[in-house]
Amino acid sequence: MGPRTWNISLVGAVTVLSLGLIGVLPAAQAANSVQVAAGQNLESVTIDDSTGKLNKQRLRDALEDLDFNEPTDVAIYARNGEYSDDINTKTLDYAKSSHPEWISDKPEDYGDYWADGLLIITLSIEGPGDGQIGTYFGEDRKVSESAIESIHEAGYDDFNLSRWTDGVIAVADQASVIMNRPWYQHPALWITSGVGGFVALIVGGFALHTRSTRRETFAEELQQGSVHLTNVTMDLEETELAARTLPSTSAHASELEQRFSKFMTKYRACFEAQQSLESSNKKERSSAEGVRLTKEFRESAQSLDLTDDAIIAASALYTRSASWQDAWHAQIKPLEDDLEEIKGLVHDLEPELQSSAAALTSYREIAITKLNELSAQLTQESITVDQALDGLSALRAELSEKLDVFAQAQIEVYAQNAEEKADMQSALKKSRYETGAYSGRSGTILDVLNPATMYWRVGSYNHGYSTGVSAVTASREAASSSGGVSGGYSGGGSFSGSGGSSHF
Repeated sequence: MGPRTWNISLVGAVTVLSLGLIGVLPAAQAANSVQVAAGQNLESVTIDDSTGKLNKQRLRDALEDLDFNEPTDVAIYARNGEYSDDINTKTLDYAKSSHPEWISDKPEDYGDYWADGLLIITLSIEGPGDGQIGTYFGEDRKVSESAIESIHEAGYDDFNLSRWTDGVIAVADQASVIMNRPWYQHPALWITSGVGGFVALIVGGFALHTRSTRRETFAEELQQGSVHLTNVTMDLEETELAARTLPSTSAHASELEQRFSKFMTKYRACFEAQQSLESSNKKERSSAEGVRLTKEFRESAQSLDLTDDAIIAASALYTRSASWQDAWHAQIKPLEDDLEEIKGLVHDLEPELQSSAAALTSYREIAITKLNELSAQLTQESITVDQALDGLSALRAELSEKLDVFAQAQIEVYAQNAEEKADMQSALKKSRYETGAYSGRSGTILDVLNPATMYWRVGSYNHGYSTGVSAVTASREAASSSGGVSGGYSGGGSFSGSGGSSHF
């Protein structure tokens, strides 16, 4: 919904500034308020899925949230196909045999057009991440070929990742924006004031958007940082008491004790930063410097929040207090979560990756066994807290090594040349080494005491791989120009309904 709101806001600003039609602004604002309300103008939804790959209920719920500019019937047709298929004709044939209501029954149309008010989305799946997407329109809903390309491109990223339901939703969303859009939302309006005015106004519009975005980021970072700082304040007394119980003979505990020696200084500095940021004016909140300062505040407050969690947990473990088992469970939870996520990571992979997947699956079983042994030994006090933490650290580090190996295997399978390999390696490296210092981290003793790069979480890995695939896909599409939209219906006689298809 975000891109649609931005388009409307920008068009409204350009229209008012370039044409002087002050009355347009309320109209654009009204349209903007409609876009964030409940879905409108969806008359009916038909979903015919012979692939079993679509989540029909989620698809229906998403379609019901969309805002169509005019009353529209939406039909989704998903099929298994081949690269050589002409899905325009396949869709027409399917309509004739199964849904004759999709074809216009007006006498003057002679059955040569799609029914008025209709949007058909055809998804033809050829394999993981491969297939075709087609969109077809009643004559009162038809759009240009470039608009069809835009509609299809909205789903490419999801389709290339085999997120079939998400891709169809993205296509429907983009179609709902474009079909029969009001004149003040049309991009062609931007050029009515001449090229010079257009450029100046667009630059001004983006400047306004940038400042607005910065203020939103400022507010979000300040709010998140304040939540962390409040947590720290509420736990301050408990943290101080816990820090006094940490044994100096323990390597992990003594390091946490050293962290606490600087804790209060950082806490006071964080509190002062919060007060300063809260008193910032609009100009300061709109600046890049203001955003930087709020991010620093949020990271500092988050660091304190994680550190006090680790100190309190360490105290419980080393003193064997009544809550020591809860504290230990908090230490092993990140690894338990990662081991659970491995099942999804190795599911439904290409044959070339089966051996690498088997290695991860084997590690998962071994790690579960070792983790249970560590917990049992700690309960029986046959190992110390330091030994248990060292064993846990070794397991998490080994998982990171396994993910490194698996990453290289996936890159070798997906990337087609050295440039694509570099793009994917860069995305995976960024997910592990260059994301926020506290992204995916918890207040465990190991996470607080070790560098963020020491343990690679499975969720972070998945994000990096998906980003890499998207980057490669975008490069491939740019190189091939996606082949454009294919129109027409072979063997369809005189049928000439609006629409077309494209490969992804």
